[in-house]
Amino acid sequence: MLAVDAKDWPTLRGNNDRSASSAVNVQVKGVKQRWQFTPASKHLATVPVAAGGLIFTGSEDGKLRAVDAASGKLRWQFATPAPIKAPPTVWQGRVLFGSGDGYVYSLDANTGGLQWRFRAAPVERYIMIYGALISTWPVNSGVLVNRGVAYFAAGIIDHDGTYVFALDAATGKIKWQNNSSGHLNPELRKGVSAMGQLTISGDRLLLAGGNQVSPAPFDLKTGKCLAAPPTTGNPKANGGRFVGMFKDKFPIAGGRVLYSAPQNVSTKGSFVVQGKTRRYTLCYGGVPPAWDDNSMVLVNFKHGKLLCCEADKVEARLGGGVPPAPNAGDRRRLNLATAFTADGTLRWQSDLGQTNKFEAVSLAVCPNAVVSVVRYQQRFRAQTQWFLTAFGAKTGKSLFQQEIKGEPQPGGLLVDREGQIVVTLLDGSVVCYAGAG
Repeated sequence: MLAVDAKDWPTLRGNNDRSASSAVNVQVKGVKQRWQFTPASKHLATVPVAAGGLIFTGSEDGKLRAVDAASGKLRWQFATPAPIKAPPTVWQGRVLFGSGDGYVYSLDANTGGLQWRFRAAPVERYIMIYGALISTWPVNSGVLVNRGVAYFAAGIIDHDGTYVFALDAATGKIKWQNNSSGHLNPELRKGVSAMGQLTISGDRLLLAGGNQVSPAPFDLKTGKCLAAPPTTGNPKANGGRFVGMFKDKFPIAGGRVLYSAPQNVSTKGSFVVQGKTRRYTLCYGGVPPAWDDNSMVLVNFKHGKLLCCEADKVEARLGGGVPPAPNAGDRRRLNLATAFTADGTLRWQSDLGQTNKFEAVSLAVCPNAVVSVVRYQQRFRAQTQWFLTAFGAKTGKSLFQQEIKGEPQPGGLLVDREGQIVVTLLDGSVVCYAGAG
């Protein structure tokens, strides 16, 4: 059985809170490229996960791949007939994932052998979406495993119905299902859409649910949707695909929509956070923040600086309420990221001196460092470059910069159990960076 422990990054952004953080100190001395895995044909990969010495990615070509974390060699691959939009989850020797064919799969993580599969789509019906033939009810939410239960959602738009399930993660047997949340208002055929990721808030499952209800809450034990029915068809929620939990208290949701091109990820979207009494705009752009118990790291707007905040101070602001912006007409003040730079919450900020050219697209937090993938243009070069960078978690001091050969996948960044850094590229390549010792 593939062993998974607290040092691994076994699911989307490392954990069910989706915090993009690791308990491992990242390697920062003498960092260079260790290996690169390049698939036989180009495809858009999911962001990676890592467990037990393997790196896992899904892809638009319908394949789930396992790559050896020490050598970069392909260990195994498993093919499905439709694109895989969300990374897998590794749990107790199994790797669980959803596919655009409307099924959820459980494989042996060591060998890629099929253990069980479950059809989440109500019927076998396929449509063309951006050049790929997929089920009308693809499983694009990913699979979240909590206490032996696998949760996921199938569907595209609420009009066609949304199907949310809880299965026994070991056997694939149904514990509960919710087939009605897409039509909370049956007359309008409006409700929750399966348009993003999952997280857990106490006794609730939260789903990035499109522009009507998002994040959409479900009772963990029964599957009952706890959202009020919409009364009109007008958009009412942030339709971004991201949802996560900060400090186990504050849901964060937003970012880019599910079916959006990965390029220019920083130019669209925003993130909202549910404070103690109301929701606030946390920051603008499509790059989700990253956090652990000590730090929250975020960027605001496309060319915004990398901001590292004291996590406890962010928590205090959200718990005690945030005063309104002094000038309601100033859009840049109508978010917490701007307020943090002026009220003592900010620990440090950096753009590596690349004013108006700096763009961060991936973030990860470790005890000793903040790791980021950034793009900027050096003064003596005609074109921009991509770099893997690390900053001291407490000081913001630049620890290293390593050029990335190729265009990285936004959000495609992790730190594995050995402190190696793994980055996925837009052509489906997986690149590993490691230090000298």
